[in-house]
Amino acid sequence: MPTSLIEASGLTRRFDQRVAVDSLSFTLGAGQALALLGPNGAGKTTTMRMLCGLLAPSSGSARICGHALAKDERENDQIRAHCGIVPEAAGFYERLSAIDNLRFFAGLQGLARPLIEARSSQALARFGLSERSADRTGTFSKGMKQRLSLARALLHEPQLVFLDEPTAGLDPKATADLHALIRELKAGGTGIVLSTHSLEEAEELADEILVLDTRVLFQGRPADLAADSGCEVEIGLACPLTLTLALPQAISALSGDGLALRFRVDQPSRDIPELVRMLIAAGAHIVHVGQHKRGLRERYLQLLGKR
Repeated sequence: MPTSLIEASGLTRRFDQRVAVDSLSFTLGAGQALALLGPNGAGKTTTMRMLCGLLAPSSGSARICGHALAKDERENDQIRAHCGIVPEAAGFYERLSAIDNLRFFAGLQGLARPLIEARSSQALARFGLSERSADRTGTFSKGMKQRLSLARALLHEPQLVFLDEPTAGLDPKATADLHALIRELKAGGTGIVLSTHSLEEAEELADEILVLDTRVLFQGRPADLAADSGCEVEIGLACPLTLTLALPQAISALSGDGLALRFRVDQPSRDIPELVRMLIAAGAHIVHVGQHKRGLRERYLQLLGKR
């Protein structure tokens, strides 16, 4: 298995005249997690469907687990053999029992009969469903169906797992259990592609974030997303400033009552020293400088607002 599980270059998908995903490029290594963030309709699910060989791209290319993504999704069986998928809707046969559902899907994965029985039983035990193995899936709660969906996705021990909003509607305990599983899979070398609306989830689990709104608005580490957001600066003065400052474009005045001035700066390490220098040159007596960095949520909303 190659070190890079995903190598995507210029992936684009159009539906008639509408562009759903525009020129997506990134790599994902073994044991890494990629979080896809964006509003509804941003292209997150379309991206995952392309990457696991269920939807042909309109243009661009990708290699998934060492196999080139084909233009005809029917030719992508080798890719799907290496992928586990947890869709937003579980999609079980609700009149069948949990164990029979797993047996059926394990058979579709091409597992031999002895492996089907062993893996199905092991998966139910791993996700705490052994006591309900003979119960119809239609009697399961949303959280139980989600655990069964995870069990199904891991039956064939995939190298790459796609999770489409896996914690939507889950209680805090079930969410914590899922996060622990993702960390466990990463530690074992499995790659994770996670679509989520939870910024906290992305920050906690992902090695890299893609903020999508048809095209990529941001690509990088979670820490870089927050660090790139600038900050607000409050500067306290011993006495009011009598001169008006001519501020550069990267610094904007927010408010001030004479003794407390507030500014917004684009790059704190560059702009705060420059702002202090300008104030001192204007005759200000500074008594303190404080800064409030904008967090992940503020930066995310700012990106979508610009879009």
